[in-house]
Amino acid sequence: MNKRQEPGKSIKYAADLDNVKEVTLHGIADLSFWETVLHKEGLFPYHEAGKAVLLLSAIEAKWRGFRFKEFVIAVGTCFNESGTSLDGYYLPHAFNSSRFLTFSERVFFRTPYFRGNVRLENKLPASIRLQDRSEVLLHARMSIPGTPPIVEYLEWEGPIFLPNNRGKFFAVLAGEADIYPFSSETDRLELKPSARHQIFQQLIDSDFAGSVWCLRSNSRHARSKTYK
Repeated sequence: MNKRQEPGKSIKYAADLDNVKEVTLHGIADLSFWETVLHKEGLFPYHEAGKAVLLLSAIEAKWRGFRFKEFVIAVGTCFNESGTSLDGYYLPHAFNSSRFLTFSERVFFRTPYFRGNVRLENKLPASIRLQDRSEVLLHARMSIPGTPPIVEYLEWEGPIFLPNNRGKFFAVLAGEADIYPFSSETDRLELKPSARHQIFQQLIDSDFAGSVWCLRSNSRHARSKTYK
């Protein structure tokens, strides 16, 4: 979660945002399922204790006067078959609350963005809610934790790979985080299959389960242009 991958060259970031509010649910899923998915993309999954590692992340930010909310689903990847280092992420699906920014992502960056109603609360009890048209596709919510968080500065830098060999971009995700364990008994995670968005059925079929909440109130999110 806090590993860092240097891109190996000087990267110019097309967007570099500060003061980003963030709620991320890190989780695990069936390794063989995501091995099959990533094999088609020429990628290898990063794994821990025999499980693929994924994240569901919602942010609230401002870019060039546009206030927006965003929700992404990402799968940890490794540069080799060993799967022992978190070298990048595969981005199969994402949503943005802004029609203009959704259009820009798809046309100028070739990223798999869709417009959606994204809601997040990064104060306790933290939550993420994603709605597409009239369907609530995801609702994740913390219970009130019984112990204080682990507070840690986390920074990750590396490549984000796009589906269907559309290329990759480089990203920086950094900031002080409040970290809480996910409780399968008291926390809430609801996923709904969608005919328009196959990724939610994939999360269900791969038995995605939450493991750790990561809350940030003032994080940095930067990304480069897309490289083919």
